Amino acid sequence: MKVTRVKKLMISGISVVTNNELEMSEENGKIASLWEEYFSKDIYKKTFDKAKSDFMYGVYSNYESDDTGNYKVTVGVEVTKPKNAIVIEDKKYLVFTKQGELPMIVTDLWEEIWEFFEKNSDYERAFGVDFEKFTNEDEVEIYVSIK
Repeated sequence: MKVTRVKKLMISGISVVTNNELEMSEENGKIASLWEEYFSKDIYKKTFDKAKSDFMYGVYSNYESDDTGNYKVTVGVEVTKPKNAIVIEDKKYLVFTKQGELPMIVTDLWEEIWEFFEKNSDYERAFGVDFEKFTNEDEVEIYVSIK
């Protein structure tokens, strides 16, 4: 885990609103089907102004409150123009990294992150914009916004 500052990042893709209670249930979770839709509808090819980056992102934004409320999840890629994009500017993050088999490592790492914030009072989640950056087929970095 490390602290970093994201100067400017713009992500565009497709989105859905969900919450952690829904995501804990296989029948009601929306995130897995959002990823499936992104690939089955070939959204990548339909995305304009893509950056020269091969990374995929899962972005969590528009938090109603904390980890118990609704939030928006966007699956997408980095773009060079802000139109229809989530724009992250000059924000401070804790970055957590895990290697292994996708998608299980993502769920496992989020559980580690929740446990970290329950036990650690040195950092407080901002519930601004959090995101997963898939650096290759067996590694993810999760950026959690902090105050």
